[in-house]
Formats: sequence, structure tokens, C-alpha cells
Amino acid sequence: MDDVTIRGAGIFGLSIAWECVRRGAKVTVMDPQGVAAGSSGGIVGALAPHVPENWNSKKAFQFDSLMMAELFWKQVEQIGGKSAGYARLGRVQPVVDSAALELAYARGQNAKTLWQGLASWSVTDTPPSWAPPSPTGFWIVDSLTARINPNAACHALAAALQAKGVQIARQ
Repeated sequence: MDDVTIRGAGIFGLSIAWECVRRGAKVTVMDPQGVAAGSSGGIVGALAPHVPENWNSKKAFQFDSLMMAELFWKQVEQIGGKSAGYARLGRVQPVVDSAALELAYARGQNAKTLWQGLASWSVTDTPPSWAPPSPTGFWIVDSLTARINPNAACHALAAALQAKGVQIARQ
């Protein structure tokens, strides 16, 4: 008999199943449409941080989650043998005017403290060659933003779960 039965083989259901398995539960996942058949079947997702100002528990939780994501997906990929399409690549944003530039510098100072040296937010006048045009000649570069392939992530989770003995049923 299972300890947990999860309905839904999208990113949320499979992530919950994975965490239950990690904690020792016997799990079955059920989805009549199969893995990643709904909204989680997309090919691109962005995991971007809130700006580092007006810090609150929601922003702290998101920061902690983004910091844990790399190890989470690495473990899933190692156990299941499939890529989740996850990478923390950062983000480049053009600065549109002088007010935005002033704010960007202030946010960079806040990020130094709030992001605990684990990620950065900076302003540069020398962007990568692929950066979008900037009317001010300045860009914001953060190293916290990540991308993921939701469909691949679901299939990576499913493979890891199956490697741990979880049945994913189409019911």
C-alpha cells in the first residue's frame, strides 16, 4: 500500500512526489493524460528573482528556492539519467532611462547584502554581444536568473521517480 498517491504528472505533482520519495514515502503518481501533458508540457520557463529591495519573507523564500534549485535538478538528473534543461545562466536587461539607472545601482547595493554573495546584480556599460539595445548604454546583469525546460524537467522527474520504484499510472 502506498503512503501517498498524487494526482497529476505535471511539474508540481512530480516535484511533490520526488520530495515524498526523498523523505521515504512509498508513492504512486496518477495522471490520465501522462507526464507533462498539460501546462507543464511547454519548452521554456524562466526562474527570475524579485528585485532586491523591499525585502520580505516571500522574496527570501524565492531566493532560497532559486539557490536550492541547482542541487535539486542535479540530483534528479543523476538518478533518472535525463536532463531537466535547467541552468542558472543569469539575465541581461537594458536600462531605459536615468531614473532606472539610479534604481539599478541601488538594487545592486541591496543585492550584495540580501543575496549573501551567492548571486550578483550589477550595472555595466559593456554587455555581451547578444544583449538587447539599451537607450542609456547601460545594462543590468544578474547571475541569479535561471531557465528550465518544463517538459524536459517533468520527464527527468518521472525518470528519477521510476528509478526509485514509483509507478506513474495513466488513470
